Amino acid sequence: MKRIFTAIDISAEARQKVSGYIADLQAEFPMVRVGWERAEKLHFTLKFLGDIDEIKLQNLTDAVNETAKRLSDFKLRISQTGVFPSIKKARVLWLGIEYETGSMQKLNEILETECEGKGFSREKRSFKPHLTIARLREPQSSFKLIEKHLQNDFESDEFTVSGITIYESRLQKTGSIYTKYKNLNLQGKRD
Repeated sequence: MKRIFTAIDISAEARQKVSGYIADLQAEFPMVRVGWERAEKLHFTLKFLGDIDEIKLQNLTDAVNETAKRLSDFKLRISQTGVFPSIKKARVLWLGIEYETGSMQKLNEILETECEGKGFSREKRSFKPHLTIARLREPQSSFKLIEKHLQNDFESDEFTVSGITIYESRLQKTGSIYTKYKNLNLQGKRD
């Protein structure tokens, strides 16, 4: 069994800019208990599958491949700040995206349909593309950090999304480690 999820990777430049943003918040709030996300783990999750066997992993690979065939490269810009689940009960700090074409929504809808056709359950929550940058260990004492994050203007350079990655996540005492299982390039024709 492997713990699996699908994701969109971000560009090296966007990764560097997000890492700098995280470092600035860390420096400003050193006493707040936070699990900050490491640069190499930054991604946009499309679908989390959890523990699946080799047969289901092949079914997922087929579904991702079919999704990739239907979409062409598209542009993204990271440009929003937010929290989950709400300001008063924040547990996660995130950065969102600006997209004019709705390509992330379209990608998610196609992937959900392809996965459902391969026997996977559809995600019940609505899709909100985001990069998790921090998990708050003590939300009640993190209000100033939350407030600062929500007031910040963040914007990365625009970058091109050209593939979907299937990741394996291995849980360790020091946190999870992500390993790329497979990357499938978007192959669709441009309109």
